[in-house]
Amino acid sequence: SLCSGIGLDALVEVHDESEFETAVKAGARLIGINNRDLATFKTDISTSIDLAGLAGPGQVLVAESGIQTRSDIERLLGAGIWNFLIGEGLMRSEDPVRFLRALHGAEA
Repeated sequence: SLCSGIGLDALVEVHDESEFETAVKAGARLIGINNRDLATFKTDISTSIDLAGLAGPGQVLVAESGIQTRSDIERLLGAGIWNFLIGEGLMRSEDPVRFLRALHGAEA
């Protein structure tokens, strides 16, 4: 409510269905779904895909972590997720421009 009072949206990060439901009950409009298991540090974009169906009208989802390929982007788009936080893949890439172009679907 503080954020909305000054014209900002808070990005509320969730990891599972329970956290997603809590975010919705709290009135979150912008929800980041973290695909990284914080116990093992493994990533799986299926987390975002599975939780996307819980979003209601007017909620904006951001898939966070584990996005490595255009195929990942296409799977997320198919689930209705249009926003992505890409960090590790970009930072580890030897050619960040090529990496981003490939994600966008424009190889090199």
